[in-house]
Amino acid sequence: MNKILDFGENDKLTEDYYTSILKEDENNVMLYNLPWIEKYRPNNFEEIVSHTDIINALDRMIVNNSLPHLMFYGPPGIGKTTTIMACAKKMYGSNYKNMILELNGSEDRGINVVRDQIKEFSVSKQFICRMSNSCNNDTKLVILDEADSMTSDAQFALRRVIENHTNNTRFCIICNYETKIISALKSRCMIFRFSPILKSVHIDKIKYICEEENVQINDDAINTIVELAEGDMRKSINLLQAINTTHKFGNKIIDENNVFRQIGYPTKDELKILMDLILEKKYDLVQTVMSVNKLKIEYGLTNPDILKQIVNFLSKNITKTNTLNIIKIFNTLGTLENYMSISYNENLMLANIIGCIKVNLSH
Repeated sequence: MNKILDFGENDKLTEDYYTSILKEDENNVMLYNLPWIEKYRPNNFEEIVSHTDIINALDRMIVNNSLPHLMFYGPPGIGKTTTIMACAKKMYGSNYKNMILELNGSEDRGINVVRDQIKEFSVSKQFICRMSNSCNNDTKLVILDEADSMTSDAQFALRRVIENHTNNTRFCIICNYETKIISALKSRCMIFRFSPILKSVHIDKIKYICEEENVQINDDAINTIVELAEGDMRKSINLLQAINTTHKFGNKIIDENNVFRQIGYPTKDELKILMDLILEKKYDLVQTVMSVNKLKIEYGLTNPDILKQIVNFLSKNITKTNTLNIIKIFNTLGTLENYMSISYNENLMLANIIGCIKVNLSH
C-alpha cells in the first residue's frame, strides 16, 4: 500500500506519483544540460548515420554470437566509440555497463593497467546478463579507446592477455593511427577502417539538430560548418552549439560569416583580400610581409591559419600551367608546417610562407 504524503488538508499525493514527478523533472533537467554531442549521440545501430557496411557486419556477428576481437581505426569524431557502445547495448541490453570495461589509452597507458585492471576483469566470472531476460550473452567486453597512446610494453602485455582470455572476453581496440599498434595485436583482431562522415549525411544530421534545438541558421552556414569539420561529426556539433549559444538571444539568422568569426577564421571576402595581396606580383617580399602582418593582426590570424587557407586556395585553383610550381609550394609548405609544430619565429615563418609562394609563382 502506498504511503500518503501530507502537504495540507486538501493536497495529498501518493509517494509513487510524487517520485515519478521528481524523476521526470530530473531527467528533463539532465537532458537539457547535456552537451549536444552527448544529447544526440546514437544509442543503437539504427541511429548511426554512416558506416553502413561496418554496422551490418557487426550486427550479423552479434546475432550469430560470433563477435571476434575488434580494432577500429580512423580520424577522430567519426563514430568509432559510439559504434562499439551500440554493440555493447545490443549484446547486453540494459546491463551493458556491468559487462564492459572501458579504458582510455591516453590516461591508462602503462603496463600496470594491463596487468591489474584488464587482467583482473578478464579473469573474473560475471553472470549478471544470464539473470536478465534481455540477454543471454556472458562474454565480457574490454574497450580500449585511444590505444595508439599505449606504450609498446603495455601492448605486448595486452597481446598475451587477449590470447589467454578469449573464452570469456572480447577486446575492442580503438585508435586514430593503425601504424602505432603493434602487429601482434592487429593480427588478433578483425580490423575496420572508419572513414570521415559523408558530406550529405553530415549536413542532414546538422539540419536535424537545428530543427530539434530551434536554431535559426541558413544553408550556407550549415555547409560551412560541415566543410570546416572535415568529416568530424563531434567537431561540427560542438561548433554549432557554440555558435547558437553566442547568437541565442539575437533575432538574426546565423550566416557563414558568423561561423568564421566564431572560430577566428577570415571570412571569404577577407580571405580574398589576403590571397590577392600575397599573389600580387608588383609587391616585393618585404612589402607583402608587412601588409599581411597588418591584416594578420586585424583579423586575429595565426601563421598556421594563413598556411591552411593558402593550401585550400591553391588546391582549388591548380591549373595545367602552374601545376609543377604548386607541387614545389606544397612540398615547402609541408616542411614549414612541420617546423611550426616545434618552435619558430613568427615574422620569419610568415616571410618563409610568402617567399615560397612568390618565388615559385613568379616563374
